[in-house]
Amino acid sequence: MKLIVLVLAVGCMASLSFANDAIAPKFVKPTSKPLRHGGSDIDKCGCHEIVAKLKKVEANLLKLILNLRNKYGSVYSELLDMKKHVKSVSWYVGQTSETGQSINEQLLSSSISLAQIMHSIRDLTINQQRLVTKTFLTESILALEKRHEEYKPPAPEGDVVYTSCDDARITQTGTYLVQDAFAEPAKVVCVLDFPPGAFTVIQNRQDGSTDFYRGYSDYRSGFGEFDGGDYWLGLDRIHNMTSSGDYELFVLMEDFERNVSFARYDNFAIGSGNDFYPITKLDGFYGPAGDSYGPVVGVLFSAYDLDLDNSESNCAVSNRGAWWYTDCGNSNMNGLYLKGVSGGTTGMFWKTFRGENYSLKKSRMMVRRKPLPISTTTAAPETTTMVPETTMNPGTETY
Repeated sequence: MKLIVLVLAVGCMASLSFANDAIAPKFVKPTSKPLRHGGSDIDKCGCHEIVAKLKKVEANLLKLILNLRNKYGSVYSELLDMKKHVKSVSWYVGQTSETGQSINEQLLSSSISLAQIMHSIRDLTINQQRLVTKTFLTESILALEKRHEEYKPPAPEGDVVYTSCDDARITQTGTYLVQDAFAEPAKVVCVLDFPPGAFTVIQNRQDGSTDFYRGYSDYRSGFGEFDGGDYWLGLDRIHNMTSSGDYELFVLMEDFERNVSFARYDNFAIGSGNDFYPITKLDGFYGPAGDSYGPVVGVLFSAYDLDLDNSESNCAVSNRGAWWYTDCGNSNMNGLYLKGVSGGTTGMFWKTFRGENYSLKKSRMMVRRKPLPISTTTAAPETTTMVPETTMNPGTETY
């Protein structure tokens, strides 16, 4: 704005200068003949008023020129100040740009450092999870897998009958003839790979060698290859065991991509055959496989020839299995032995692990008697658990 005023002022000065030259009266030398007072030319022409007006105009123009010159000086001074200010602003902008660039570089460096820190934290978290998994599962699972692939567990020696899988004479995983709480001694697989204590395997599936789509009587008495192959221990024996004390349940599973997971329940028991083997205890769940049993306390065991589930349909028929069905879609660990994605719910599935349409490669259900509480005035220390109470990612370990 000030620059525009300056230009206008200069223009006005030029115009006024031109007007001054054109309008201002020109003073001429007196002629050789001086005017006479009695009869001057001005007097003769009557121009006194015109001359007075011209002088007045001249005086006004001179004042205007002086004012414009003063304003021009003020504008010029302000223009110089503006130039100085512009230079100062330009310098500040330059400094700010350099500072901004420096800040951006620092932010970029900080972002890279933060990303590296987050990456390190993620690696540490993964390593910690793997460490926990390896501490409690890897060695025992790999050892168990090796036993399955290389040789069958040792057969019982002669007619030796062991009291249970907790018998001190049993020192390695294998098949043993045990009395336990059974009506008669029976072969069972005892697993000592998850200390402390020994697990009794009530269901073992690893290669599909045994047909599990059977009637109720077979599930009551048990069936399969008890020397380390696929088998079901029998509902009567499971009831006799779990009703004789406090037991925990451990369900170990593996898919065809060699991913292993588990579900553990602190308390597990089933009722008698007179009541159709209902689940009477099932609580204290934890494990990365998720809880696909669900709220099943009181649910009866069903097979294709005895429909006792809570569904309007016969889940044992539609799922080609036998189980404690609340509905037909939570779990079906006694379903058909298929391979991976089955396109239906007829396979051996644990819904919260790989979904109801994925048939697992291996399943092992094991129970273990919980130690009796110590009656002292001081509370007994909590027993060591087989796996930590944290969510884990077993990765590709196998069992």
